[in-house]
Amino acid sequence: MPISFWYNASIMKVKNVLIMGAGAIGRVIGTHLRLSGCDVTFWVRPSHLESLQQQGITLYNLSSETELHLSAPQLITEPASGASYDALFICVRSDQLDDALAQIKQHFAHAEEMKVVVMQPGRDDALKAFRALPETIVVPAAPSFAAYFNGERIDYWAAKQLPTLIGPPFNETLQVRDELVRLLQQGGIPAKGVSDLEAETRFPTAALSTLISAFALAGYSFKQLAGDSKMLALTAQAIREAIAITKKDLGFIPAKYKPLEYINGKTLASFFWVLEKSSLYTFQQALWAAHAPKIEKQNFAQIDDLLTLGLQQSKNPPPALTALAAMTPEKIGDYLRSTRQFEAASNKNLKLGLALGFGGLVAWKLLVRKRS
Repeated sequence: MPISFWYNASIMKVKNVLIMGAGAIGRVIGTHLRLSGCDVTFWVRPSHLESLQQQGITLYNLSSETELHLSAPQLITEPASGASYDALFICVRSDQLDDALAQIKQHFAHAEEMKVVVMQPGRDDALKAFRALPETIVVPAAPSFAAYFNGERIDYWAAKQLPTLIGPPFNETLQVRDELVRLLQQGGIPAKGVSDLEAETRFPTAALSTLISAFALAGYSFKQLAGDSKMLALTAQAIREAIAITKKDLGFIPAKYKPLEYINGKTLASFFWVLEKSSLYTFQQALWAAHAPKIEKQNFAQIDDLLTLGLQQSKNPPPALTALAAMTPEKIGDYLRSTRQFEAASNKNLKLGLALGFGGLVAWKLLVRKRS
């Protein structure tokens, strides 16, 4: 057997997995890796240990309407001296990443063959992990499923149309990426390997961060946001600004994200109308009302990152993004009433908004028909 083939086969093997962080994302990933046949251990905070020992982990899949329960998950508050794992999934927020990397470096500084899967959405999070852990195999990833705490249970929605994306490792072959994709798929998480994770995620992340900021200003209420035409116009302009900044930074925009360059208030109104009519409306409202406040610091860091890039590209700050970053729920109403800057969209954008809204309605009807 050729040496190179033997080496590649050995690095692909993932059996013993450590999940760092037992929040909603970590519990979903860890439980499904357990279903794929992996030996999974959760690295948790001491304050969470007792409740997890007593209650275990319970997930409810809203897509399949099934419940999963781990009555006795393997839990640690600190890796034992000499402990080794084939893969470590970092499932903490971006603003917690520095502390997480310091702990990993302390315990696994020389784990050359351990795969470190970075599940953070930040622009430079995976690169930060690679610089902190150059001896390990760092793999960037982007979870695309929605998950939130519903009491002691995790409710989540993992659509096949929105697979978790696994990018190429910084310092290994694509076989590592493909093995991780296989394990997630085998455990029941839709997953897909991509060649350029940044191009796949930067544009939707920019749009989503902007939308979450507007959602927060609307009191975490889809209904309140959807009912304010000026707020929708402001949000749409902020999304266009975020997309333009990201496009200029990368030098291109994938064709599938080009419609985001023309989004407007009517587009968003159509989107929320379709969402309100769908069976997922209650879930999505509960999900984002619970989740958005928890990631507020992380989300505004992403908005600040976009503003910094925008100021590097142009002397004039993007007005809508700046307003979203500077306003509070108490001030946004007065601000919108005092300005004529965010008015109705142009005819071109209006037609696109109506087209996208109609397309969303057709897609929703097809999904309903498929579920029934």
